[in-house]
Amino acid sequence: MNPYQCYLHTWYSLFPQNITNKKYVYQINIIHIIGVLLIQVGPLLPPKFMPYYIIYLAILLSSYALLNNKCFMTVLSNHVSHNNFQPLCFTLNNAQYIMIALIFYAILCIIYPKYSLFTIIASS
Repeated sequence: MNPYQCYLHTWYSLFPQNITNKKYVYQINIIHIIGVLLIQVGPLLPPKFMPYYIIYLAILLSSYALLNNKCFMTVLSNHVSHNNFQPLCFTLNNAQYIMIALIFYAILCIIYPKYSLFTIIASS
């Protein structure tokens, strides 16, 4: 699937047209997008915030384990909409590997704050 097709698939999965409870599904999925953005912006946070970032990622990974490799926000959205949408274009296993790598990165930022992206960007 090319990037544009992936974008369209994700968009129509997060904001489907013909569903029940559309207003609530859209609200849930906007919060979902904010959560995903936090995952992506997290590596740019100052080292003092990395423990909170690690906790956030650990909670997400734990929820995947509890929900059989499903995101709790997707499960909630699907429950409210009475549908079964999967917004990711890649497997959740890949997302889990990325989050585990981000946890290791965050730990390194706590141990060696001068090598964090925030410190490198702020000092240049």
